[in-house]
Amino acid sequence: MQYVAFSYARISRQITGLAITVLIATLITLIHPTPLHAQSEDARTSCDQLIVSGHTGYPPFNFTDNGVFRGAAIDLIRMIARDIGIHVEIRNVGPWIRAVKNLTDGDIDLLVAIYHTPEREEDYVYSDPYAEDPIVMFTMAKTEFPFNDWYDLVGKVGVTTRGDSWGSDFDRFIEQYLTMMRVNTTDQMIDMIAQDRANYGVQGLYTLERSKRRIDFANDISISSTPIKSENMYMAISRKSPCRTLIDQINQEIARHKDAGTIDKLVAIYVRPDGS
Repeated sequence: MQYVAFSYARISRQITGLAITVLIATLITLIHPTPLHAQSEDARTSCDQLIVSGHTGYPPFNFTDNGVFRGAAIDLIRMIARDIGIHVEIRNVGPWIRAVKNLTDGDIDLLVAIYHTPEREEDYVYSDPYAEDPIVMFTMAKTEFPFNDWYDLVGKVGVTTRGDSWGSDFDRFIEQYLTMMRVNTTDQMIDMIAQDRANYGVQGLYTLERSKRRIDFANDISISSTPIKSENMYMAISRKSPCRTLIDQINQEIARHKDAGTIDKLVAIYVRPDGS
C-alpha cells in the first residue's frame, strides 16, 4: 500500500476569483434571512425558499465549523440558488441519520451531498451527479496488510462512520461478509485502529485527508492504493417537497458549473486541510 497524494498547485491561481463568487452568493442568501423553522413544512404548498441541509462531518462536500455549514456542496447550492433566483436556508438539523430522515419526511427540501441507492429513489428525486468520491481502506502503517479486493477484508474487524452508505453493492457486501463497527466520526475511527480495536477503516478519501487525527498521525497511517470503489455524489430533493419541480433547473446549473470547472475548484479548496 502507498499513501495517496493529491496536488492542487495547478489550480491555486484560479481560487481567488472563485472565492469572491462564493462570497457574493453567500451574502445574497443572507440579505433576507428567514427565522429558523419560521414556517411549518406541513403548511408549505409552494417553493418560496429552499431548505437545505447536509452531513456535519463529510468534507470536502459538507461539514460544520462551529455549527455553521461549509464545504464544496454548500457553496455550490448557494451559487445555484442565486442563479435560479430562490432564497436558500442552510439548516443544521444534527447528525446525518437525522438529516436523512428529515429529507424522507419532507421536513427539509434538499441534501447537498448524498450517494444514489435504488432504495432511496422512492423518497428522493436525485440531481445529476456533480463529483466523484473515492472510497478507501486504511490501516496503521505498522499493521498494514495486502488489499486487492473486498474479500481481503473478510475475517478482519473494520470500522466506519455511523449512518453512511458506501453504495448498495458494498453495503450488501458488508452485511453479508464483513464485521464492521460504526462510530460517529473519522477521528474516532482512527483512534480505534490505533488502539488495535479494529484492523482497518473505510472512509471517503477526501474526508479522511481532512481529519485532524489523520494529520496528527501523518505517515503512521497507510491508505490503500487500490480504492474500495468510487461513488458519484448527488444532491437529492424530497419527493414531499414543493421544491422538487426545481430539479431540472438545478441540473442545468450543475452542468454549467461542471463545464466551467467550478466544482473541481471548490472540491480542491476544501480537500486541503486548511481549506475553509
